[in-house]
Amino acid sequence: MRSIKYAILGIFILYFQLIIAHHFAIYSIIPNFFIAYFAFISIRIRAKFLFPLAFIIGLALDIMYPPLLGLNTISFLIISFLVNKFHMNVNKQRFIIVSLSILFLNFFYYSILIIYHIMAAQLIDGFLLLYFFSIIFNTLISIIAVYILTLLDKIKITLNV
Repeated sequence: MRSIKYAILGIFILYFQLIIAHHFAIYSIIPNFFIAYFAFISIRIRAKFLFPLAFIIGLALDIMYPPLLGLNTISFLIISFLVNKFHMNVNKQRFIIVSLSILFLNFFYYSILIIYHIMAAQLIDGFLLLYFFSIIFNTLISIIAVYILTLLDKIKITLNV
């Protein structure tokens, strides 16, 4: 039941990313809420359900952005693997440790994107400055999103009908 809850949350995050996330853009950088989502659910569910979920959601996002076909899928699978593999060694109660972990995940994700853009020769002036700004901006958004998801996960709602 818990896995189904997180899968439905993933569908909501997908719609949120496609429909609402562009309203949070700064300098045309749209925050990626999936990094926070996979950082959150990778420590909550087992790998045998996590990896197919990361594959399906990554593929759904890749279909919406055809030039990046397959890039989000492989990135989300690697991020899910890294968090699932190494989350036991990290003290999750410390804000600085969680923040550094999310910074690393954003650095990893955007490094894959910058390699793609270099190979596709789609560089513009100030690309590296924009790259570092997108890492910092998405790290701040991801930290806020992870703590909001953690807070929402602790809320218990019961209906008494």
